[in-house]
Amino acid sequence: MTKRFVIIGVLTLSVVLGQALCVFAFEQTGRFATLRYASMEALREFNDELYLGGSLGRMLRKKKLMTVEAEALAKVEILVEKAQVVLDMFPDNMHITVVILADAEDVRRVYKQRYGRSARHIAYYSLKEDTIYISADDTSLEVISHEIGHAVVDHYFKVRPPYNIHELMAQFTSKHIQD
Repeated sequence: MTKRFVIIGVLTLSVVLGQALCVFAFEQTGRFATLRYASMEALREFNDELYLGGSLGRMLRKKKLMTVEAEALAKVEILVEKAQVVLDMFPDNMHITVVILADAEDVRRVYKQRYGRSARHIAYYSLKEDTIYISADDTSLEVISHEIGHAVVDHYFKVRPPYNIHELMAQFTSKHIQD
């Protein structure tokens, strides 16, 4: 696990009349995931909303984490490992990016900028970018595990399965993440 302070130039996710949506100033990298976020406030909200109970919580407590940055990354790493177990899919060299945005409106703006159409998402996995975009305000175990399920499926198959199959596997992941 590495911690880096990164200023990614002026990484503009969305430009509306010349106004930038977000600049990512922070990045945390682990074995399976890199977290990117513009503020510590967004990361704290994400971390607070992402509650791991039961066996997932026990896995987290064993890590003896000292910072909110380390805890948030550890939660995502645990969920990626658990999603692989749930799906019985263990892709080689899996690594995703999780972009933590302040709220659902930011997620919607990014989606519209990327795909040219409106959607009412609070989170989504971009197959093309290998990235989960998630609203810190709307983070939950169910939401993030669903998106991680998409990522695992995407990395596992050499030929992408049909959308409905992809979605069913992501739903299965979120349903069984705490088993």
